Amino acid sequence: MKVFYKSSLLMVLAVVLSVCFGTAYGAPFPTKPITFVVPSGPGSGIDIAARFVAEIFDKYKLLPQPIVVEDKPGGSHAVALAYTAGKKKDPYFILGSTASTLFTPLLGNSPVNYQDFTCIANLSLDDFILMVNAGSRYKSIKELVDYAKAHPETVTIGGSMVGGPESVNTYRLEKGTGIKLKYVGFGSGGDAIAALLGGHIDMASGNPTEIMELVKSNKVRILGILTEKRLSFLPDIPTIKEQGVNVVGLGMWRGVLAPGGIPEDARKVLEEAFSKFSKTPEYKKFHEDNMLTQAYLNSADFRKFLDQKNQEFSVILKDMGLLKPKK
Repeated sequence: MKVFYKSSLLMVLAVVLSVCFGTAYGAPFPTKPITFVVPSGPGSGIDIAARFVAEIFDKYKLLPQPIVVEDKPGGSHAVALAYTAGKKKDPYFILGSTASTLFTPLLGNSPVNYQDFTCIANLSLDDFILMVNAGSRYKSIKELVDYAKAHPETVTIGGSMVGGPESVNTYRLEKGTGIKLKYVGFGSGGDAIAALLGGHIDMASGNPTEIMELVKSNKVRILGILTEKRLSFLPDIPTIKEQGVNVVGLGMWRGVLAPGGIPEDARKVLEEAFSKFSKTPEYKKFHEDNMLTQAYLNSADFRKFLDQKNQEFSVILKDMGLLKPKK
């Protein structure tokens, strides 16, 4: 009887420990829904991507628990960065990563940076296209560059805040051609495109999915793509390099981070799930439909990618005079 009582007590204790401590005692990760934190509002590129991830993960049961999307906009992604970093060691939160993951901390607008997170995977690349209003005097990038050389700081180009991707691309264009443009910052890239349509600025840039309907409706004219090579889904649109302007834009990415210090077994589960996701037919179709470049990177390669980009952006922002001195 004593032996039976002792065995029963041990079994009960084991169950309690299993419930309390999860994966450490046999319960597979995840045992509850995972929150995908989006650093911008509903309808943004990374929001659309996160909701697509949640849908496909559920369809193929890539994880035993669902992914729930939560938008945390504000502060050029600073709000979402701080919120997710505050979940340290908790693998039940993941964060959508874009270029602002690096830009915002480098500009001194976030106390945390990408090194405070665990890299899970990169999913996509989203490049920039230079465009003018359909009624513009500029029929090619060469015409615009020639005019800007003869008339410094008279050609206006719009984009999001100074220090954001569009302003960095503008700086690269200026450095690569010897011209000086007048940069006009807006609340978002979408606001800059609206200003272009209204004739308030001469030029703007946007991602392919943002502008192709405007091209089809003859509201804007493309001057070229800021990439090394033509985009496979837009084979008839030349790069500006092909037109004699040797400049490449920084591009955007859409990746996934987790809080720092999460358990290694949980990291592996998340990485494997996103690897399987990148092999689904829906992943390929999503990129075709949204004019994105497939660019899956595993955890280690995504970390190397961010290390390289952070160094690159640091140099550019310093050259632009935008880096705040460290205290």
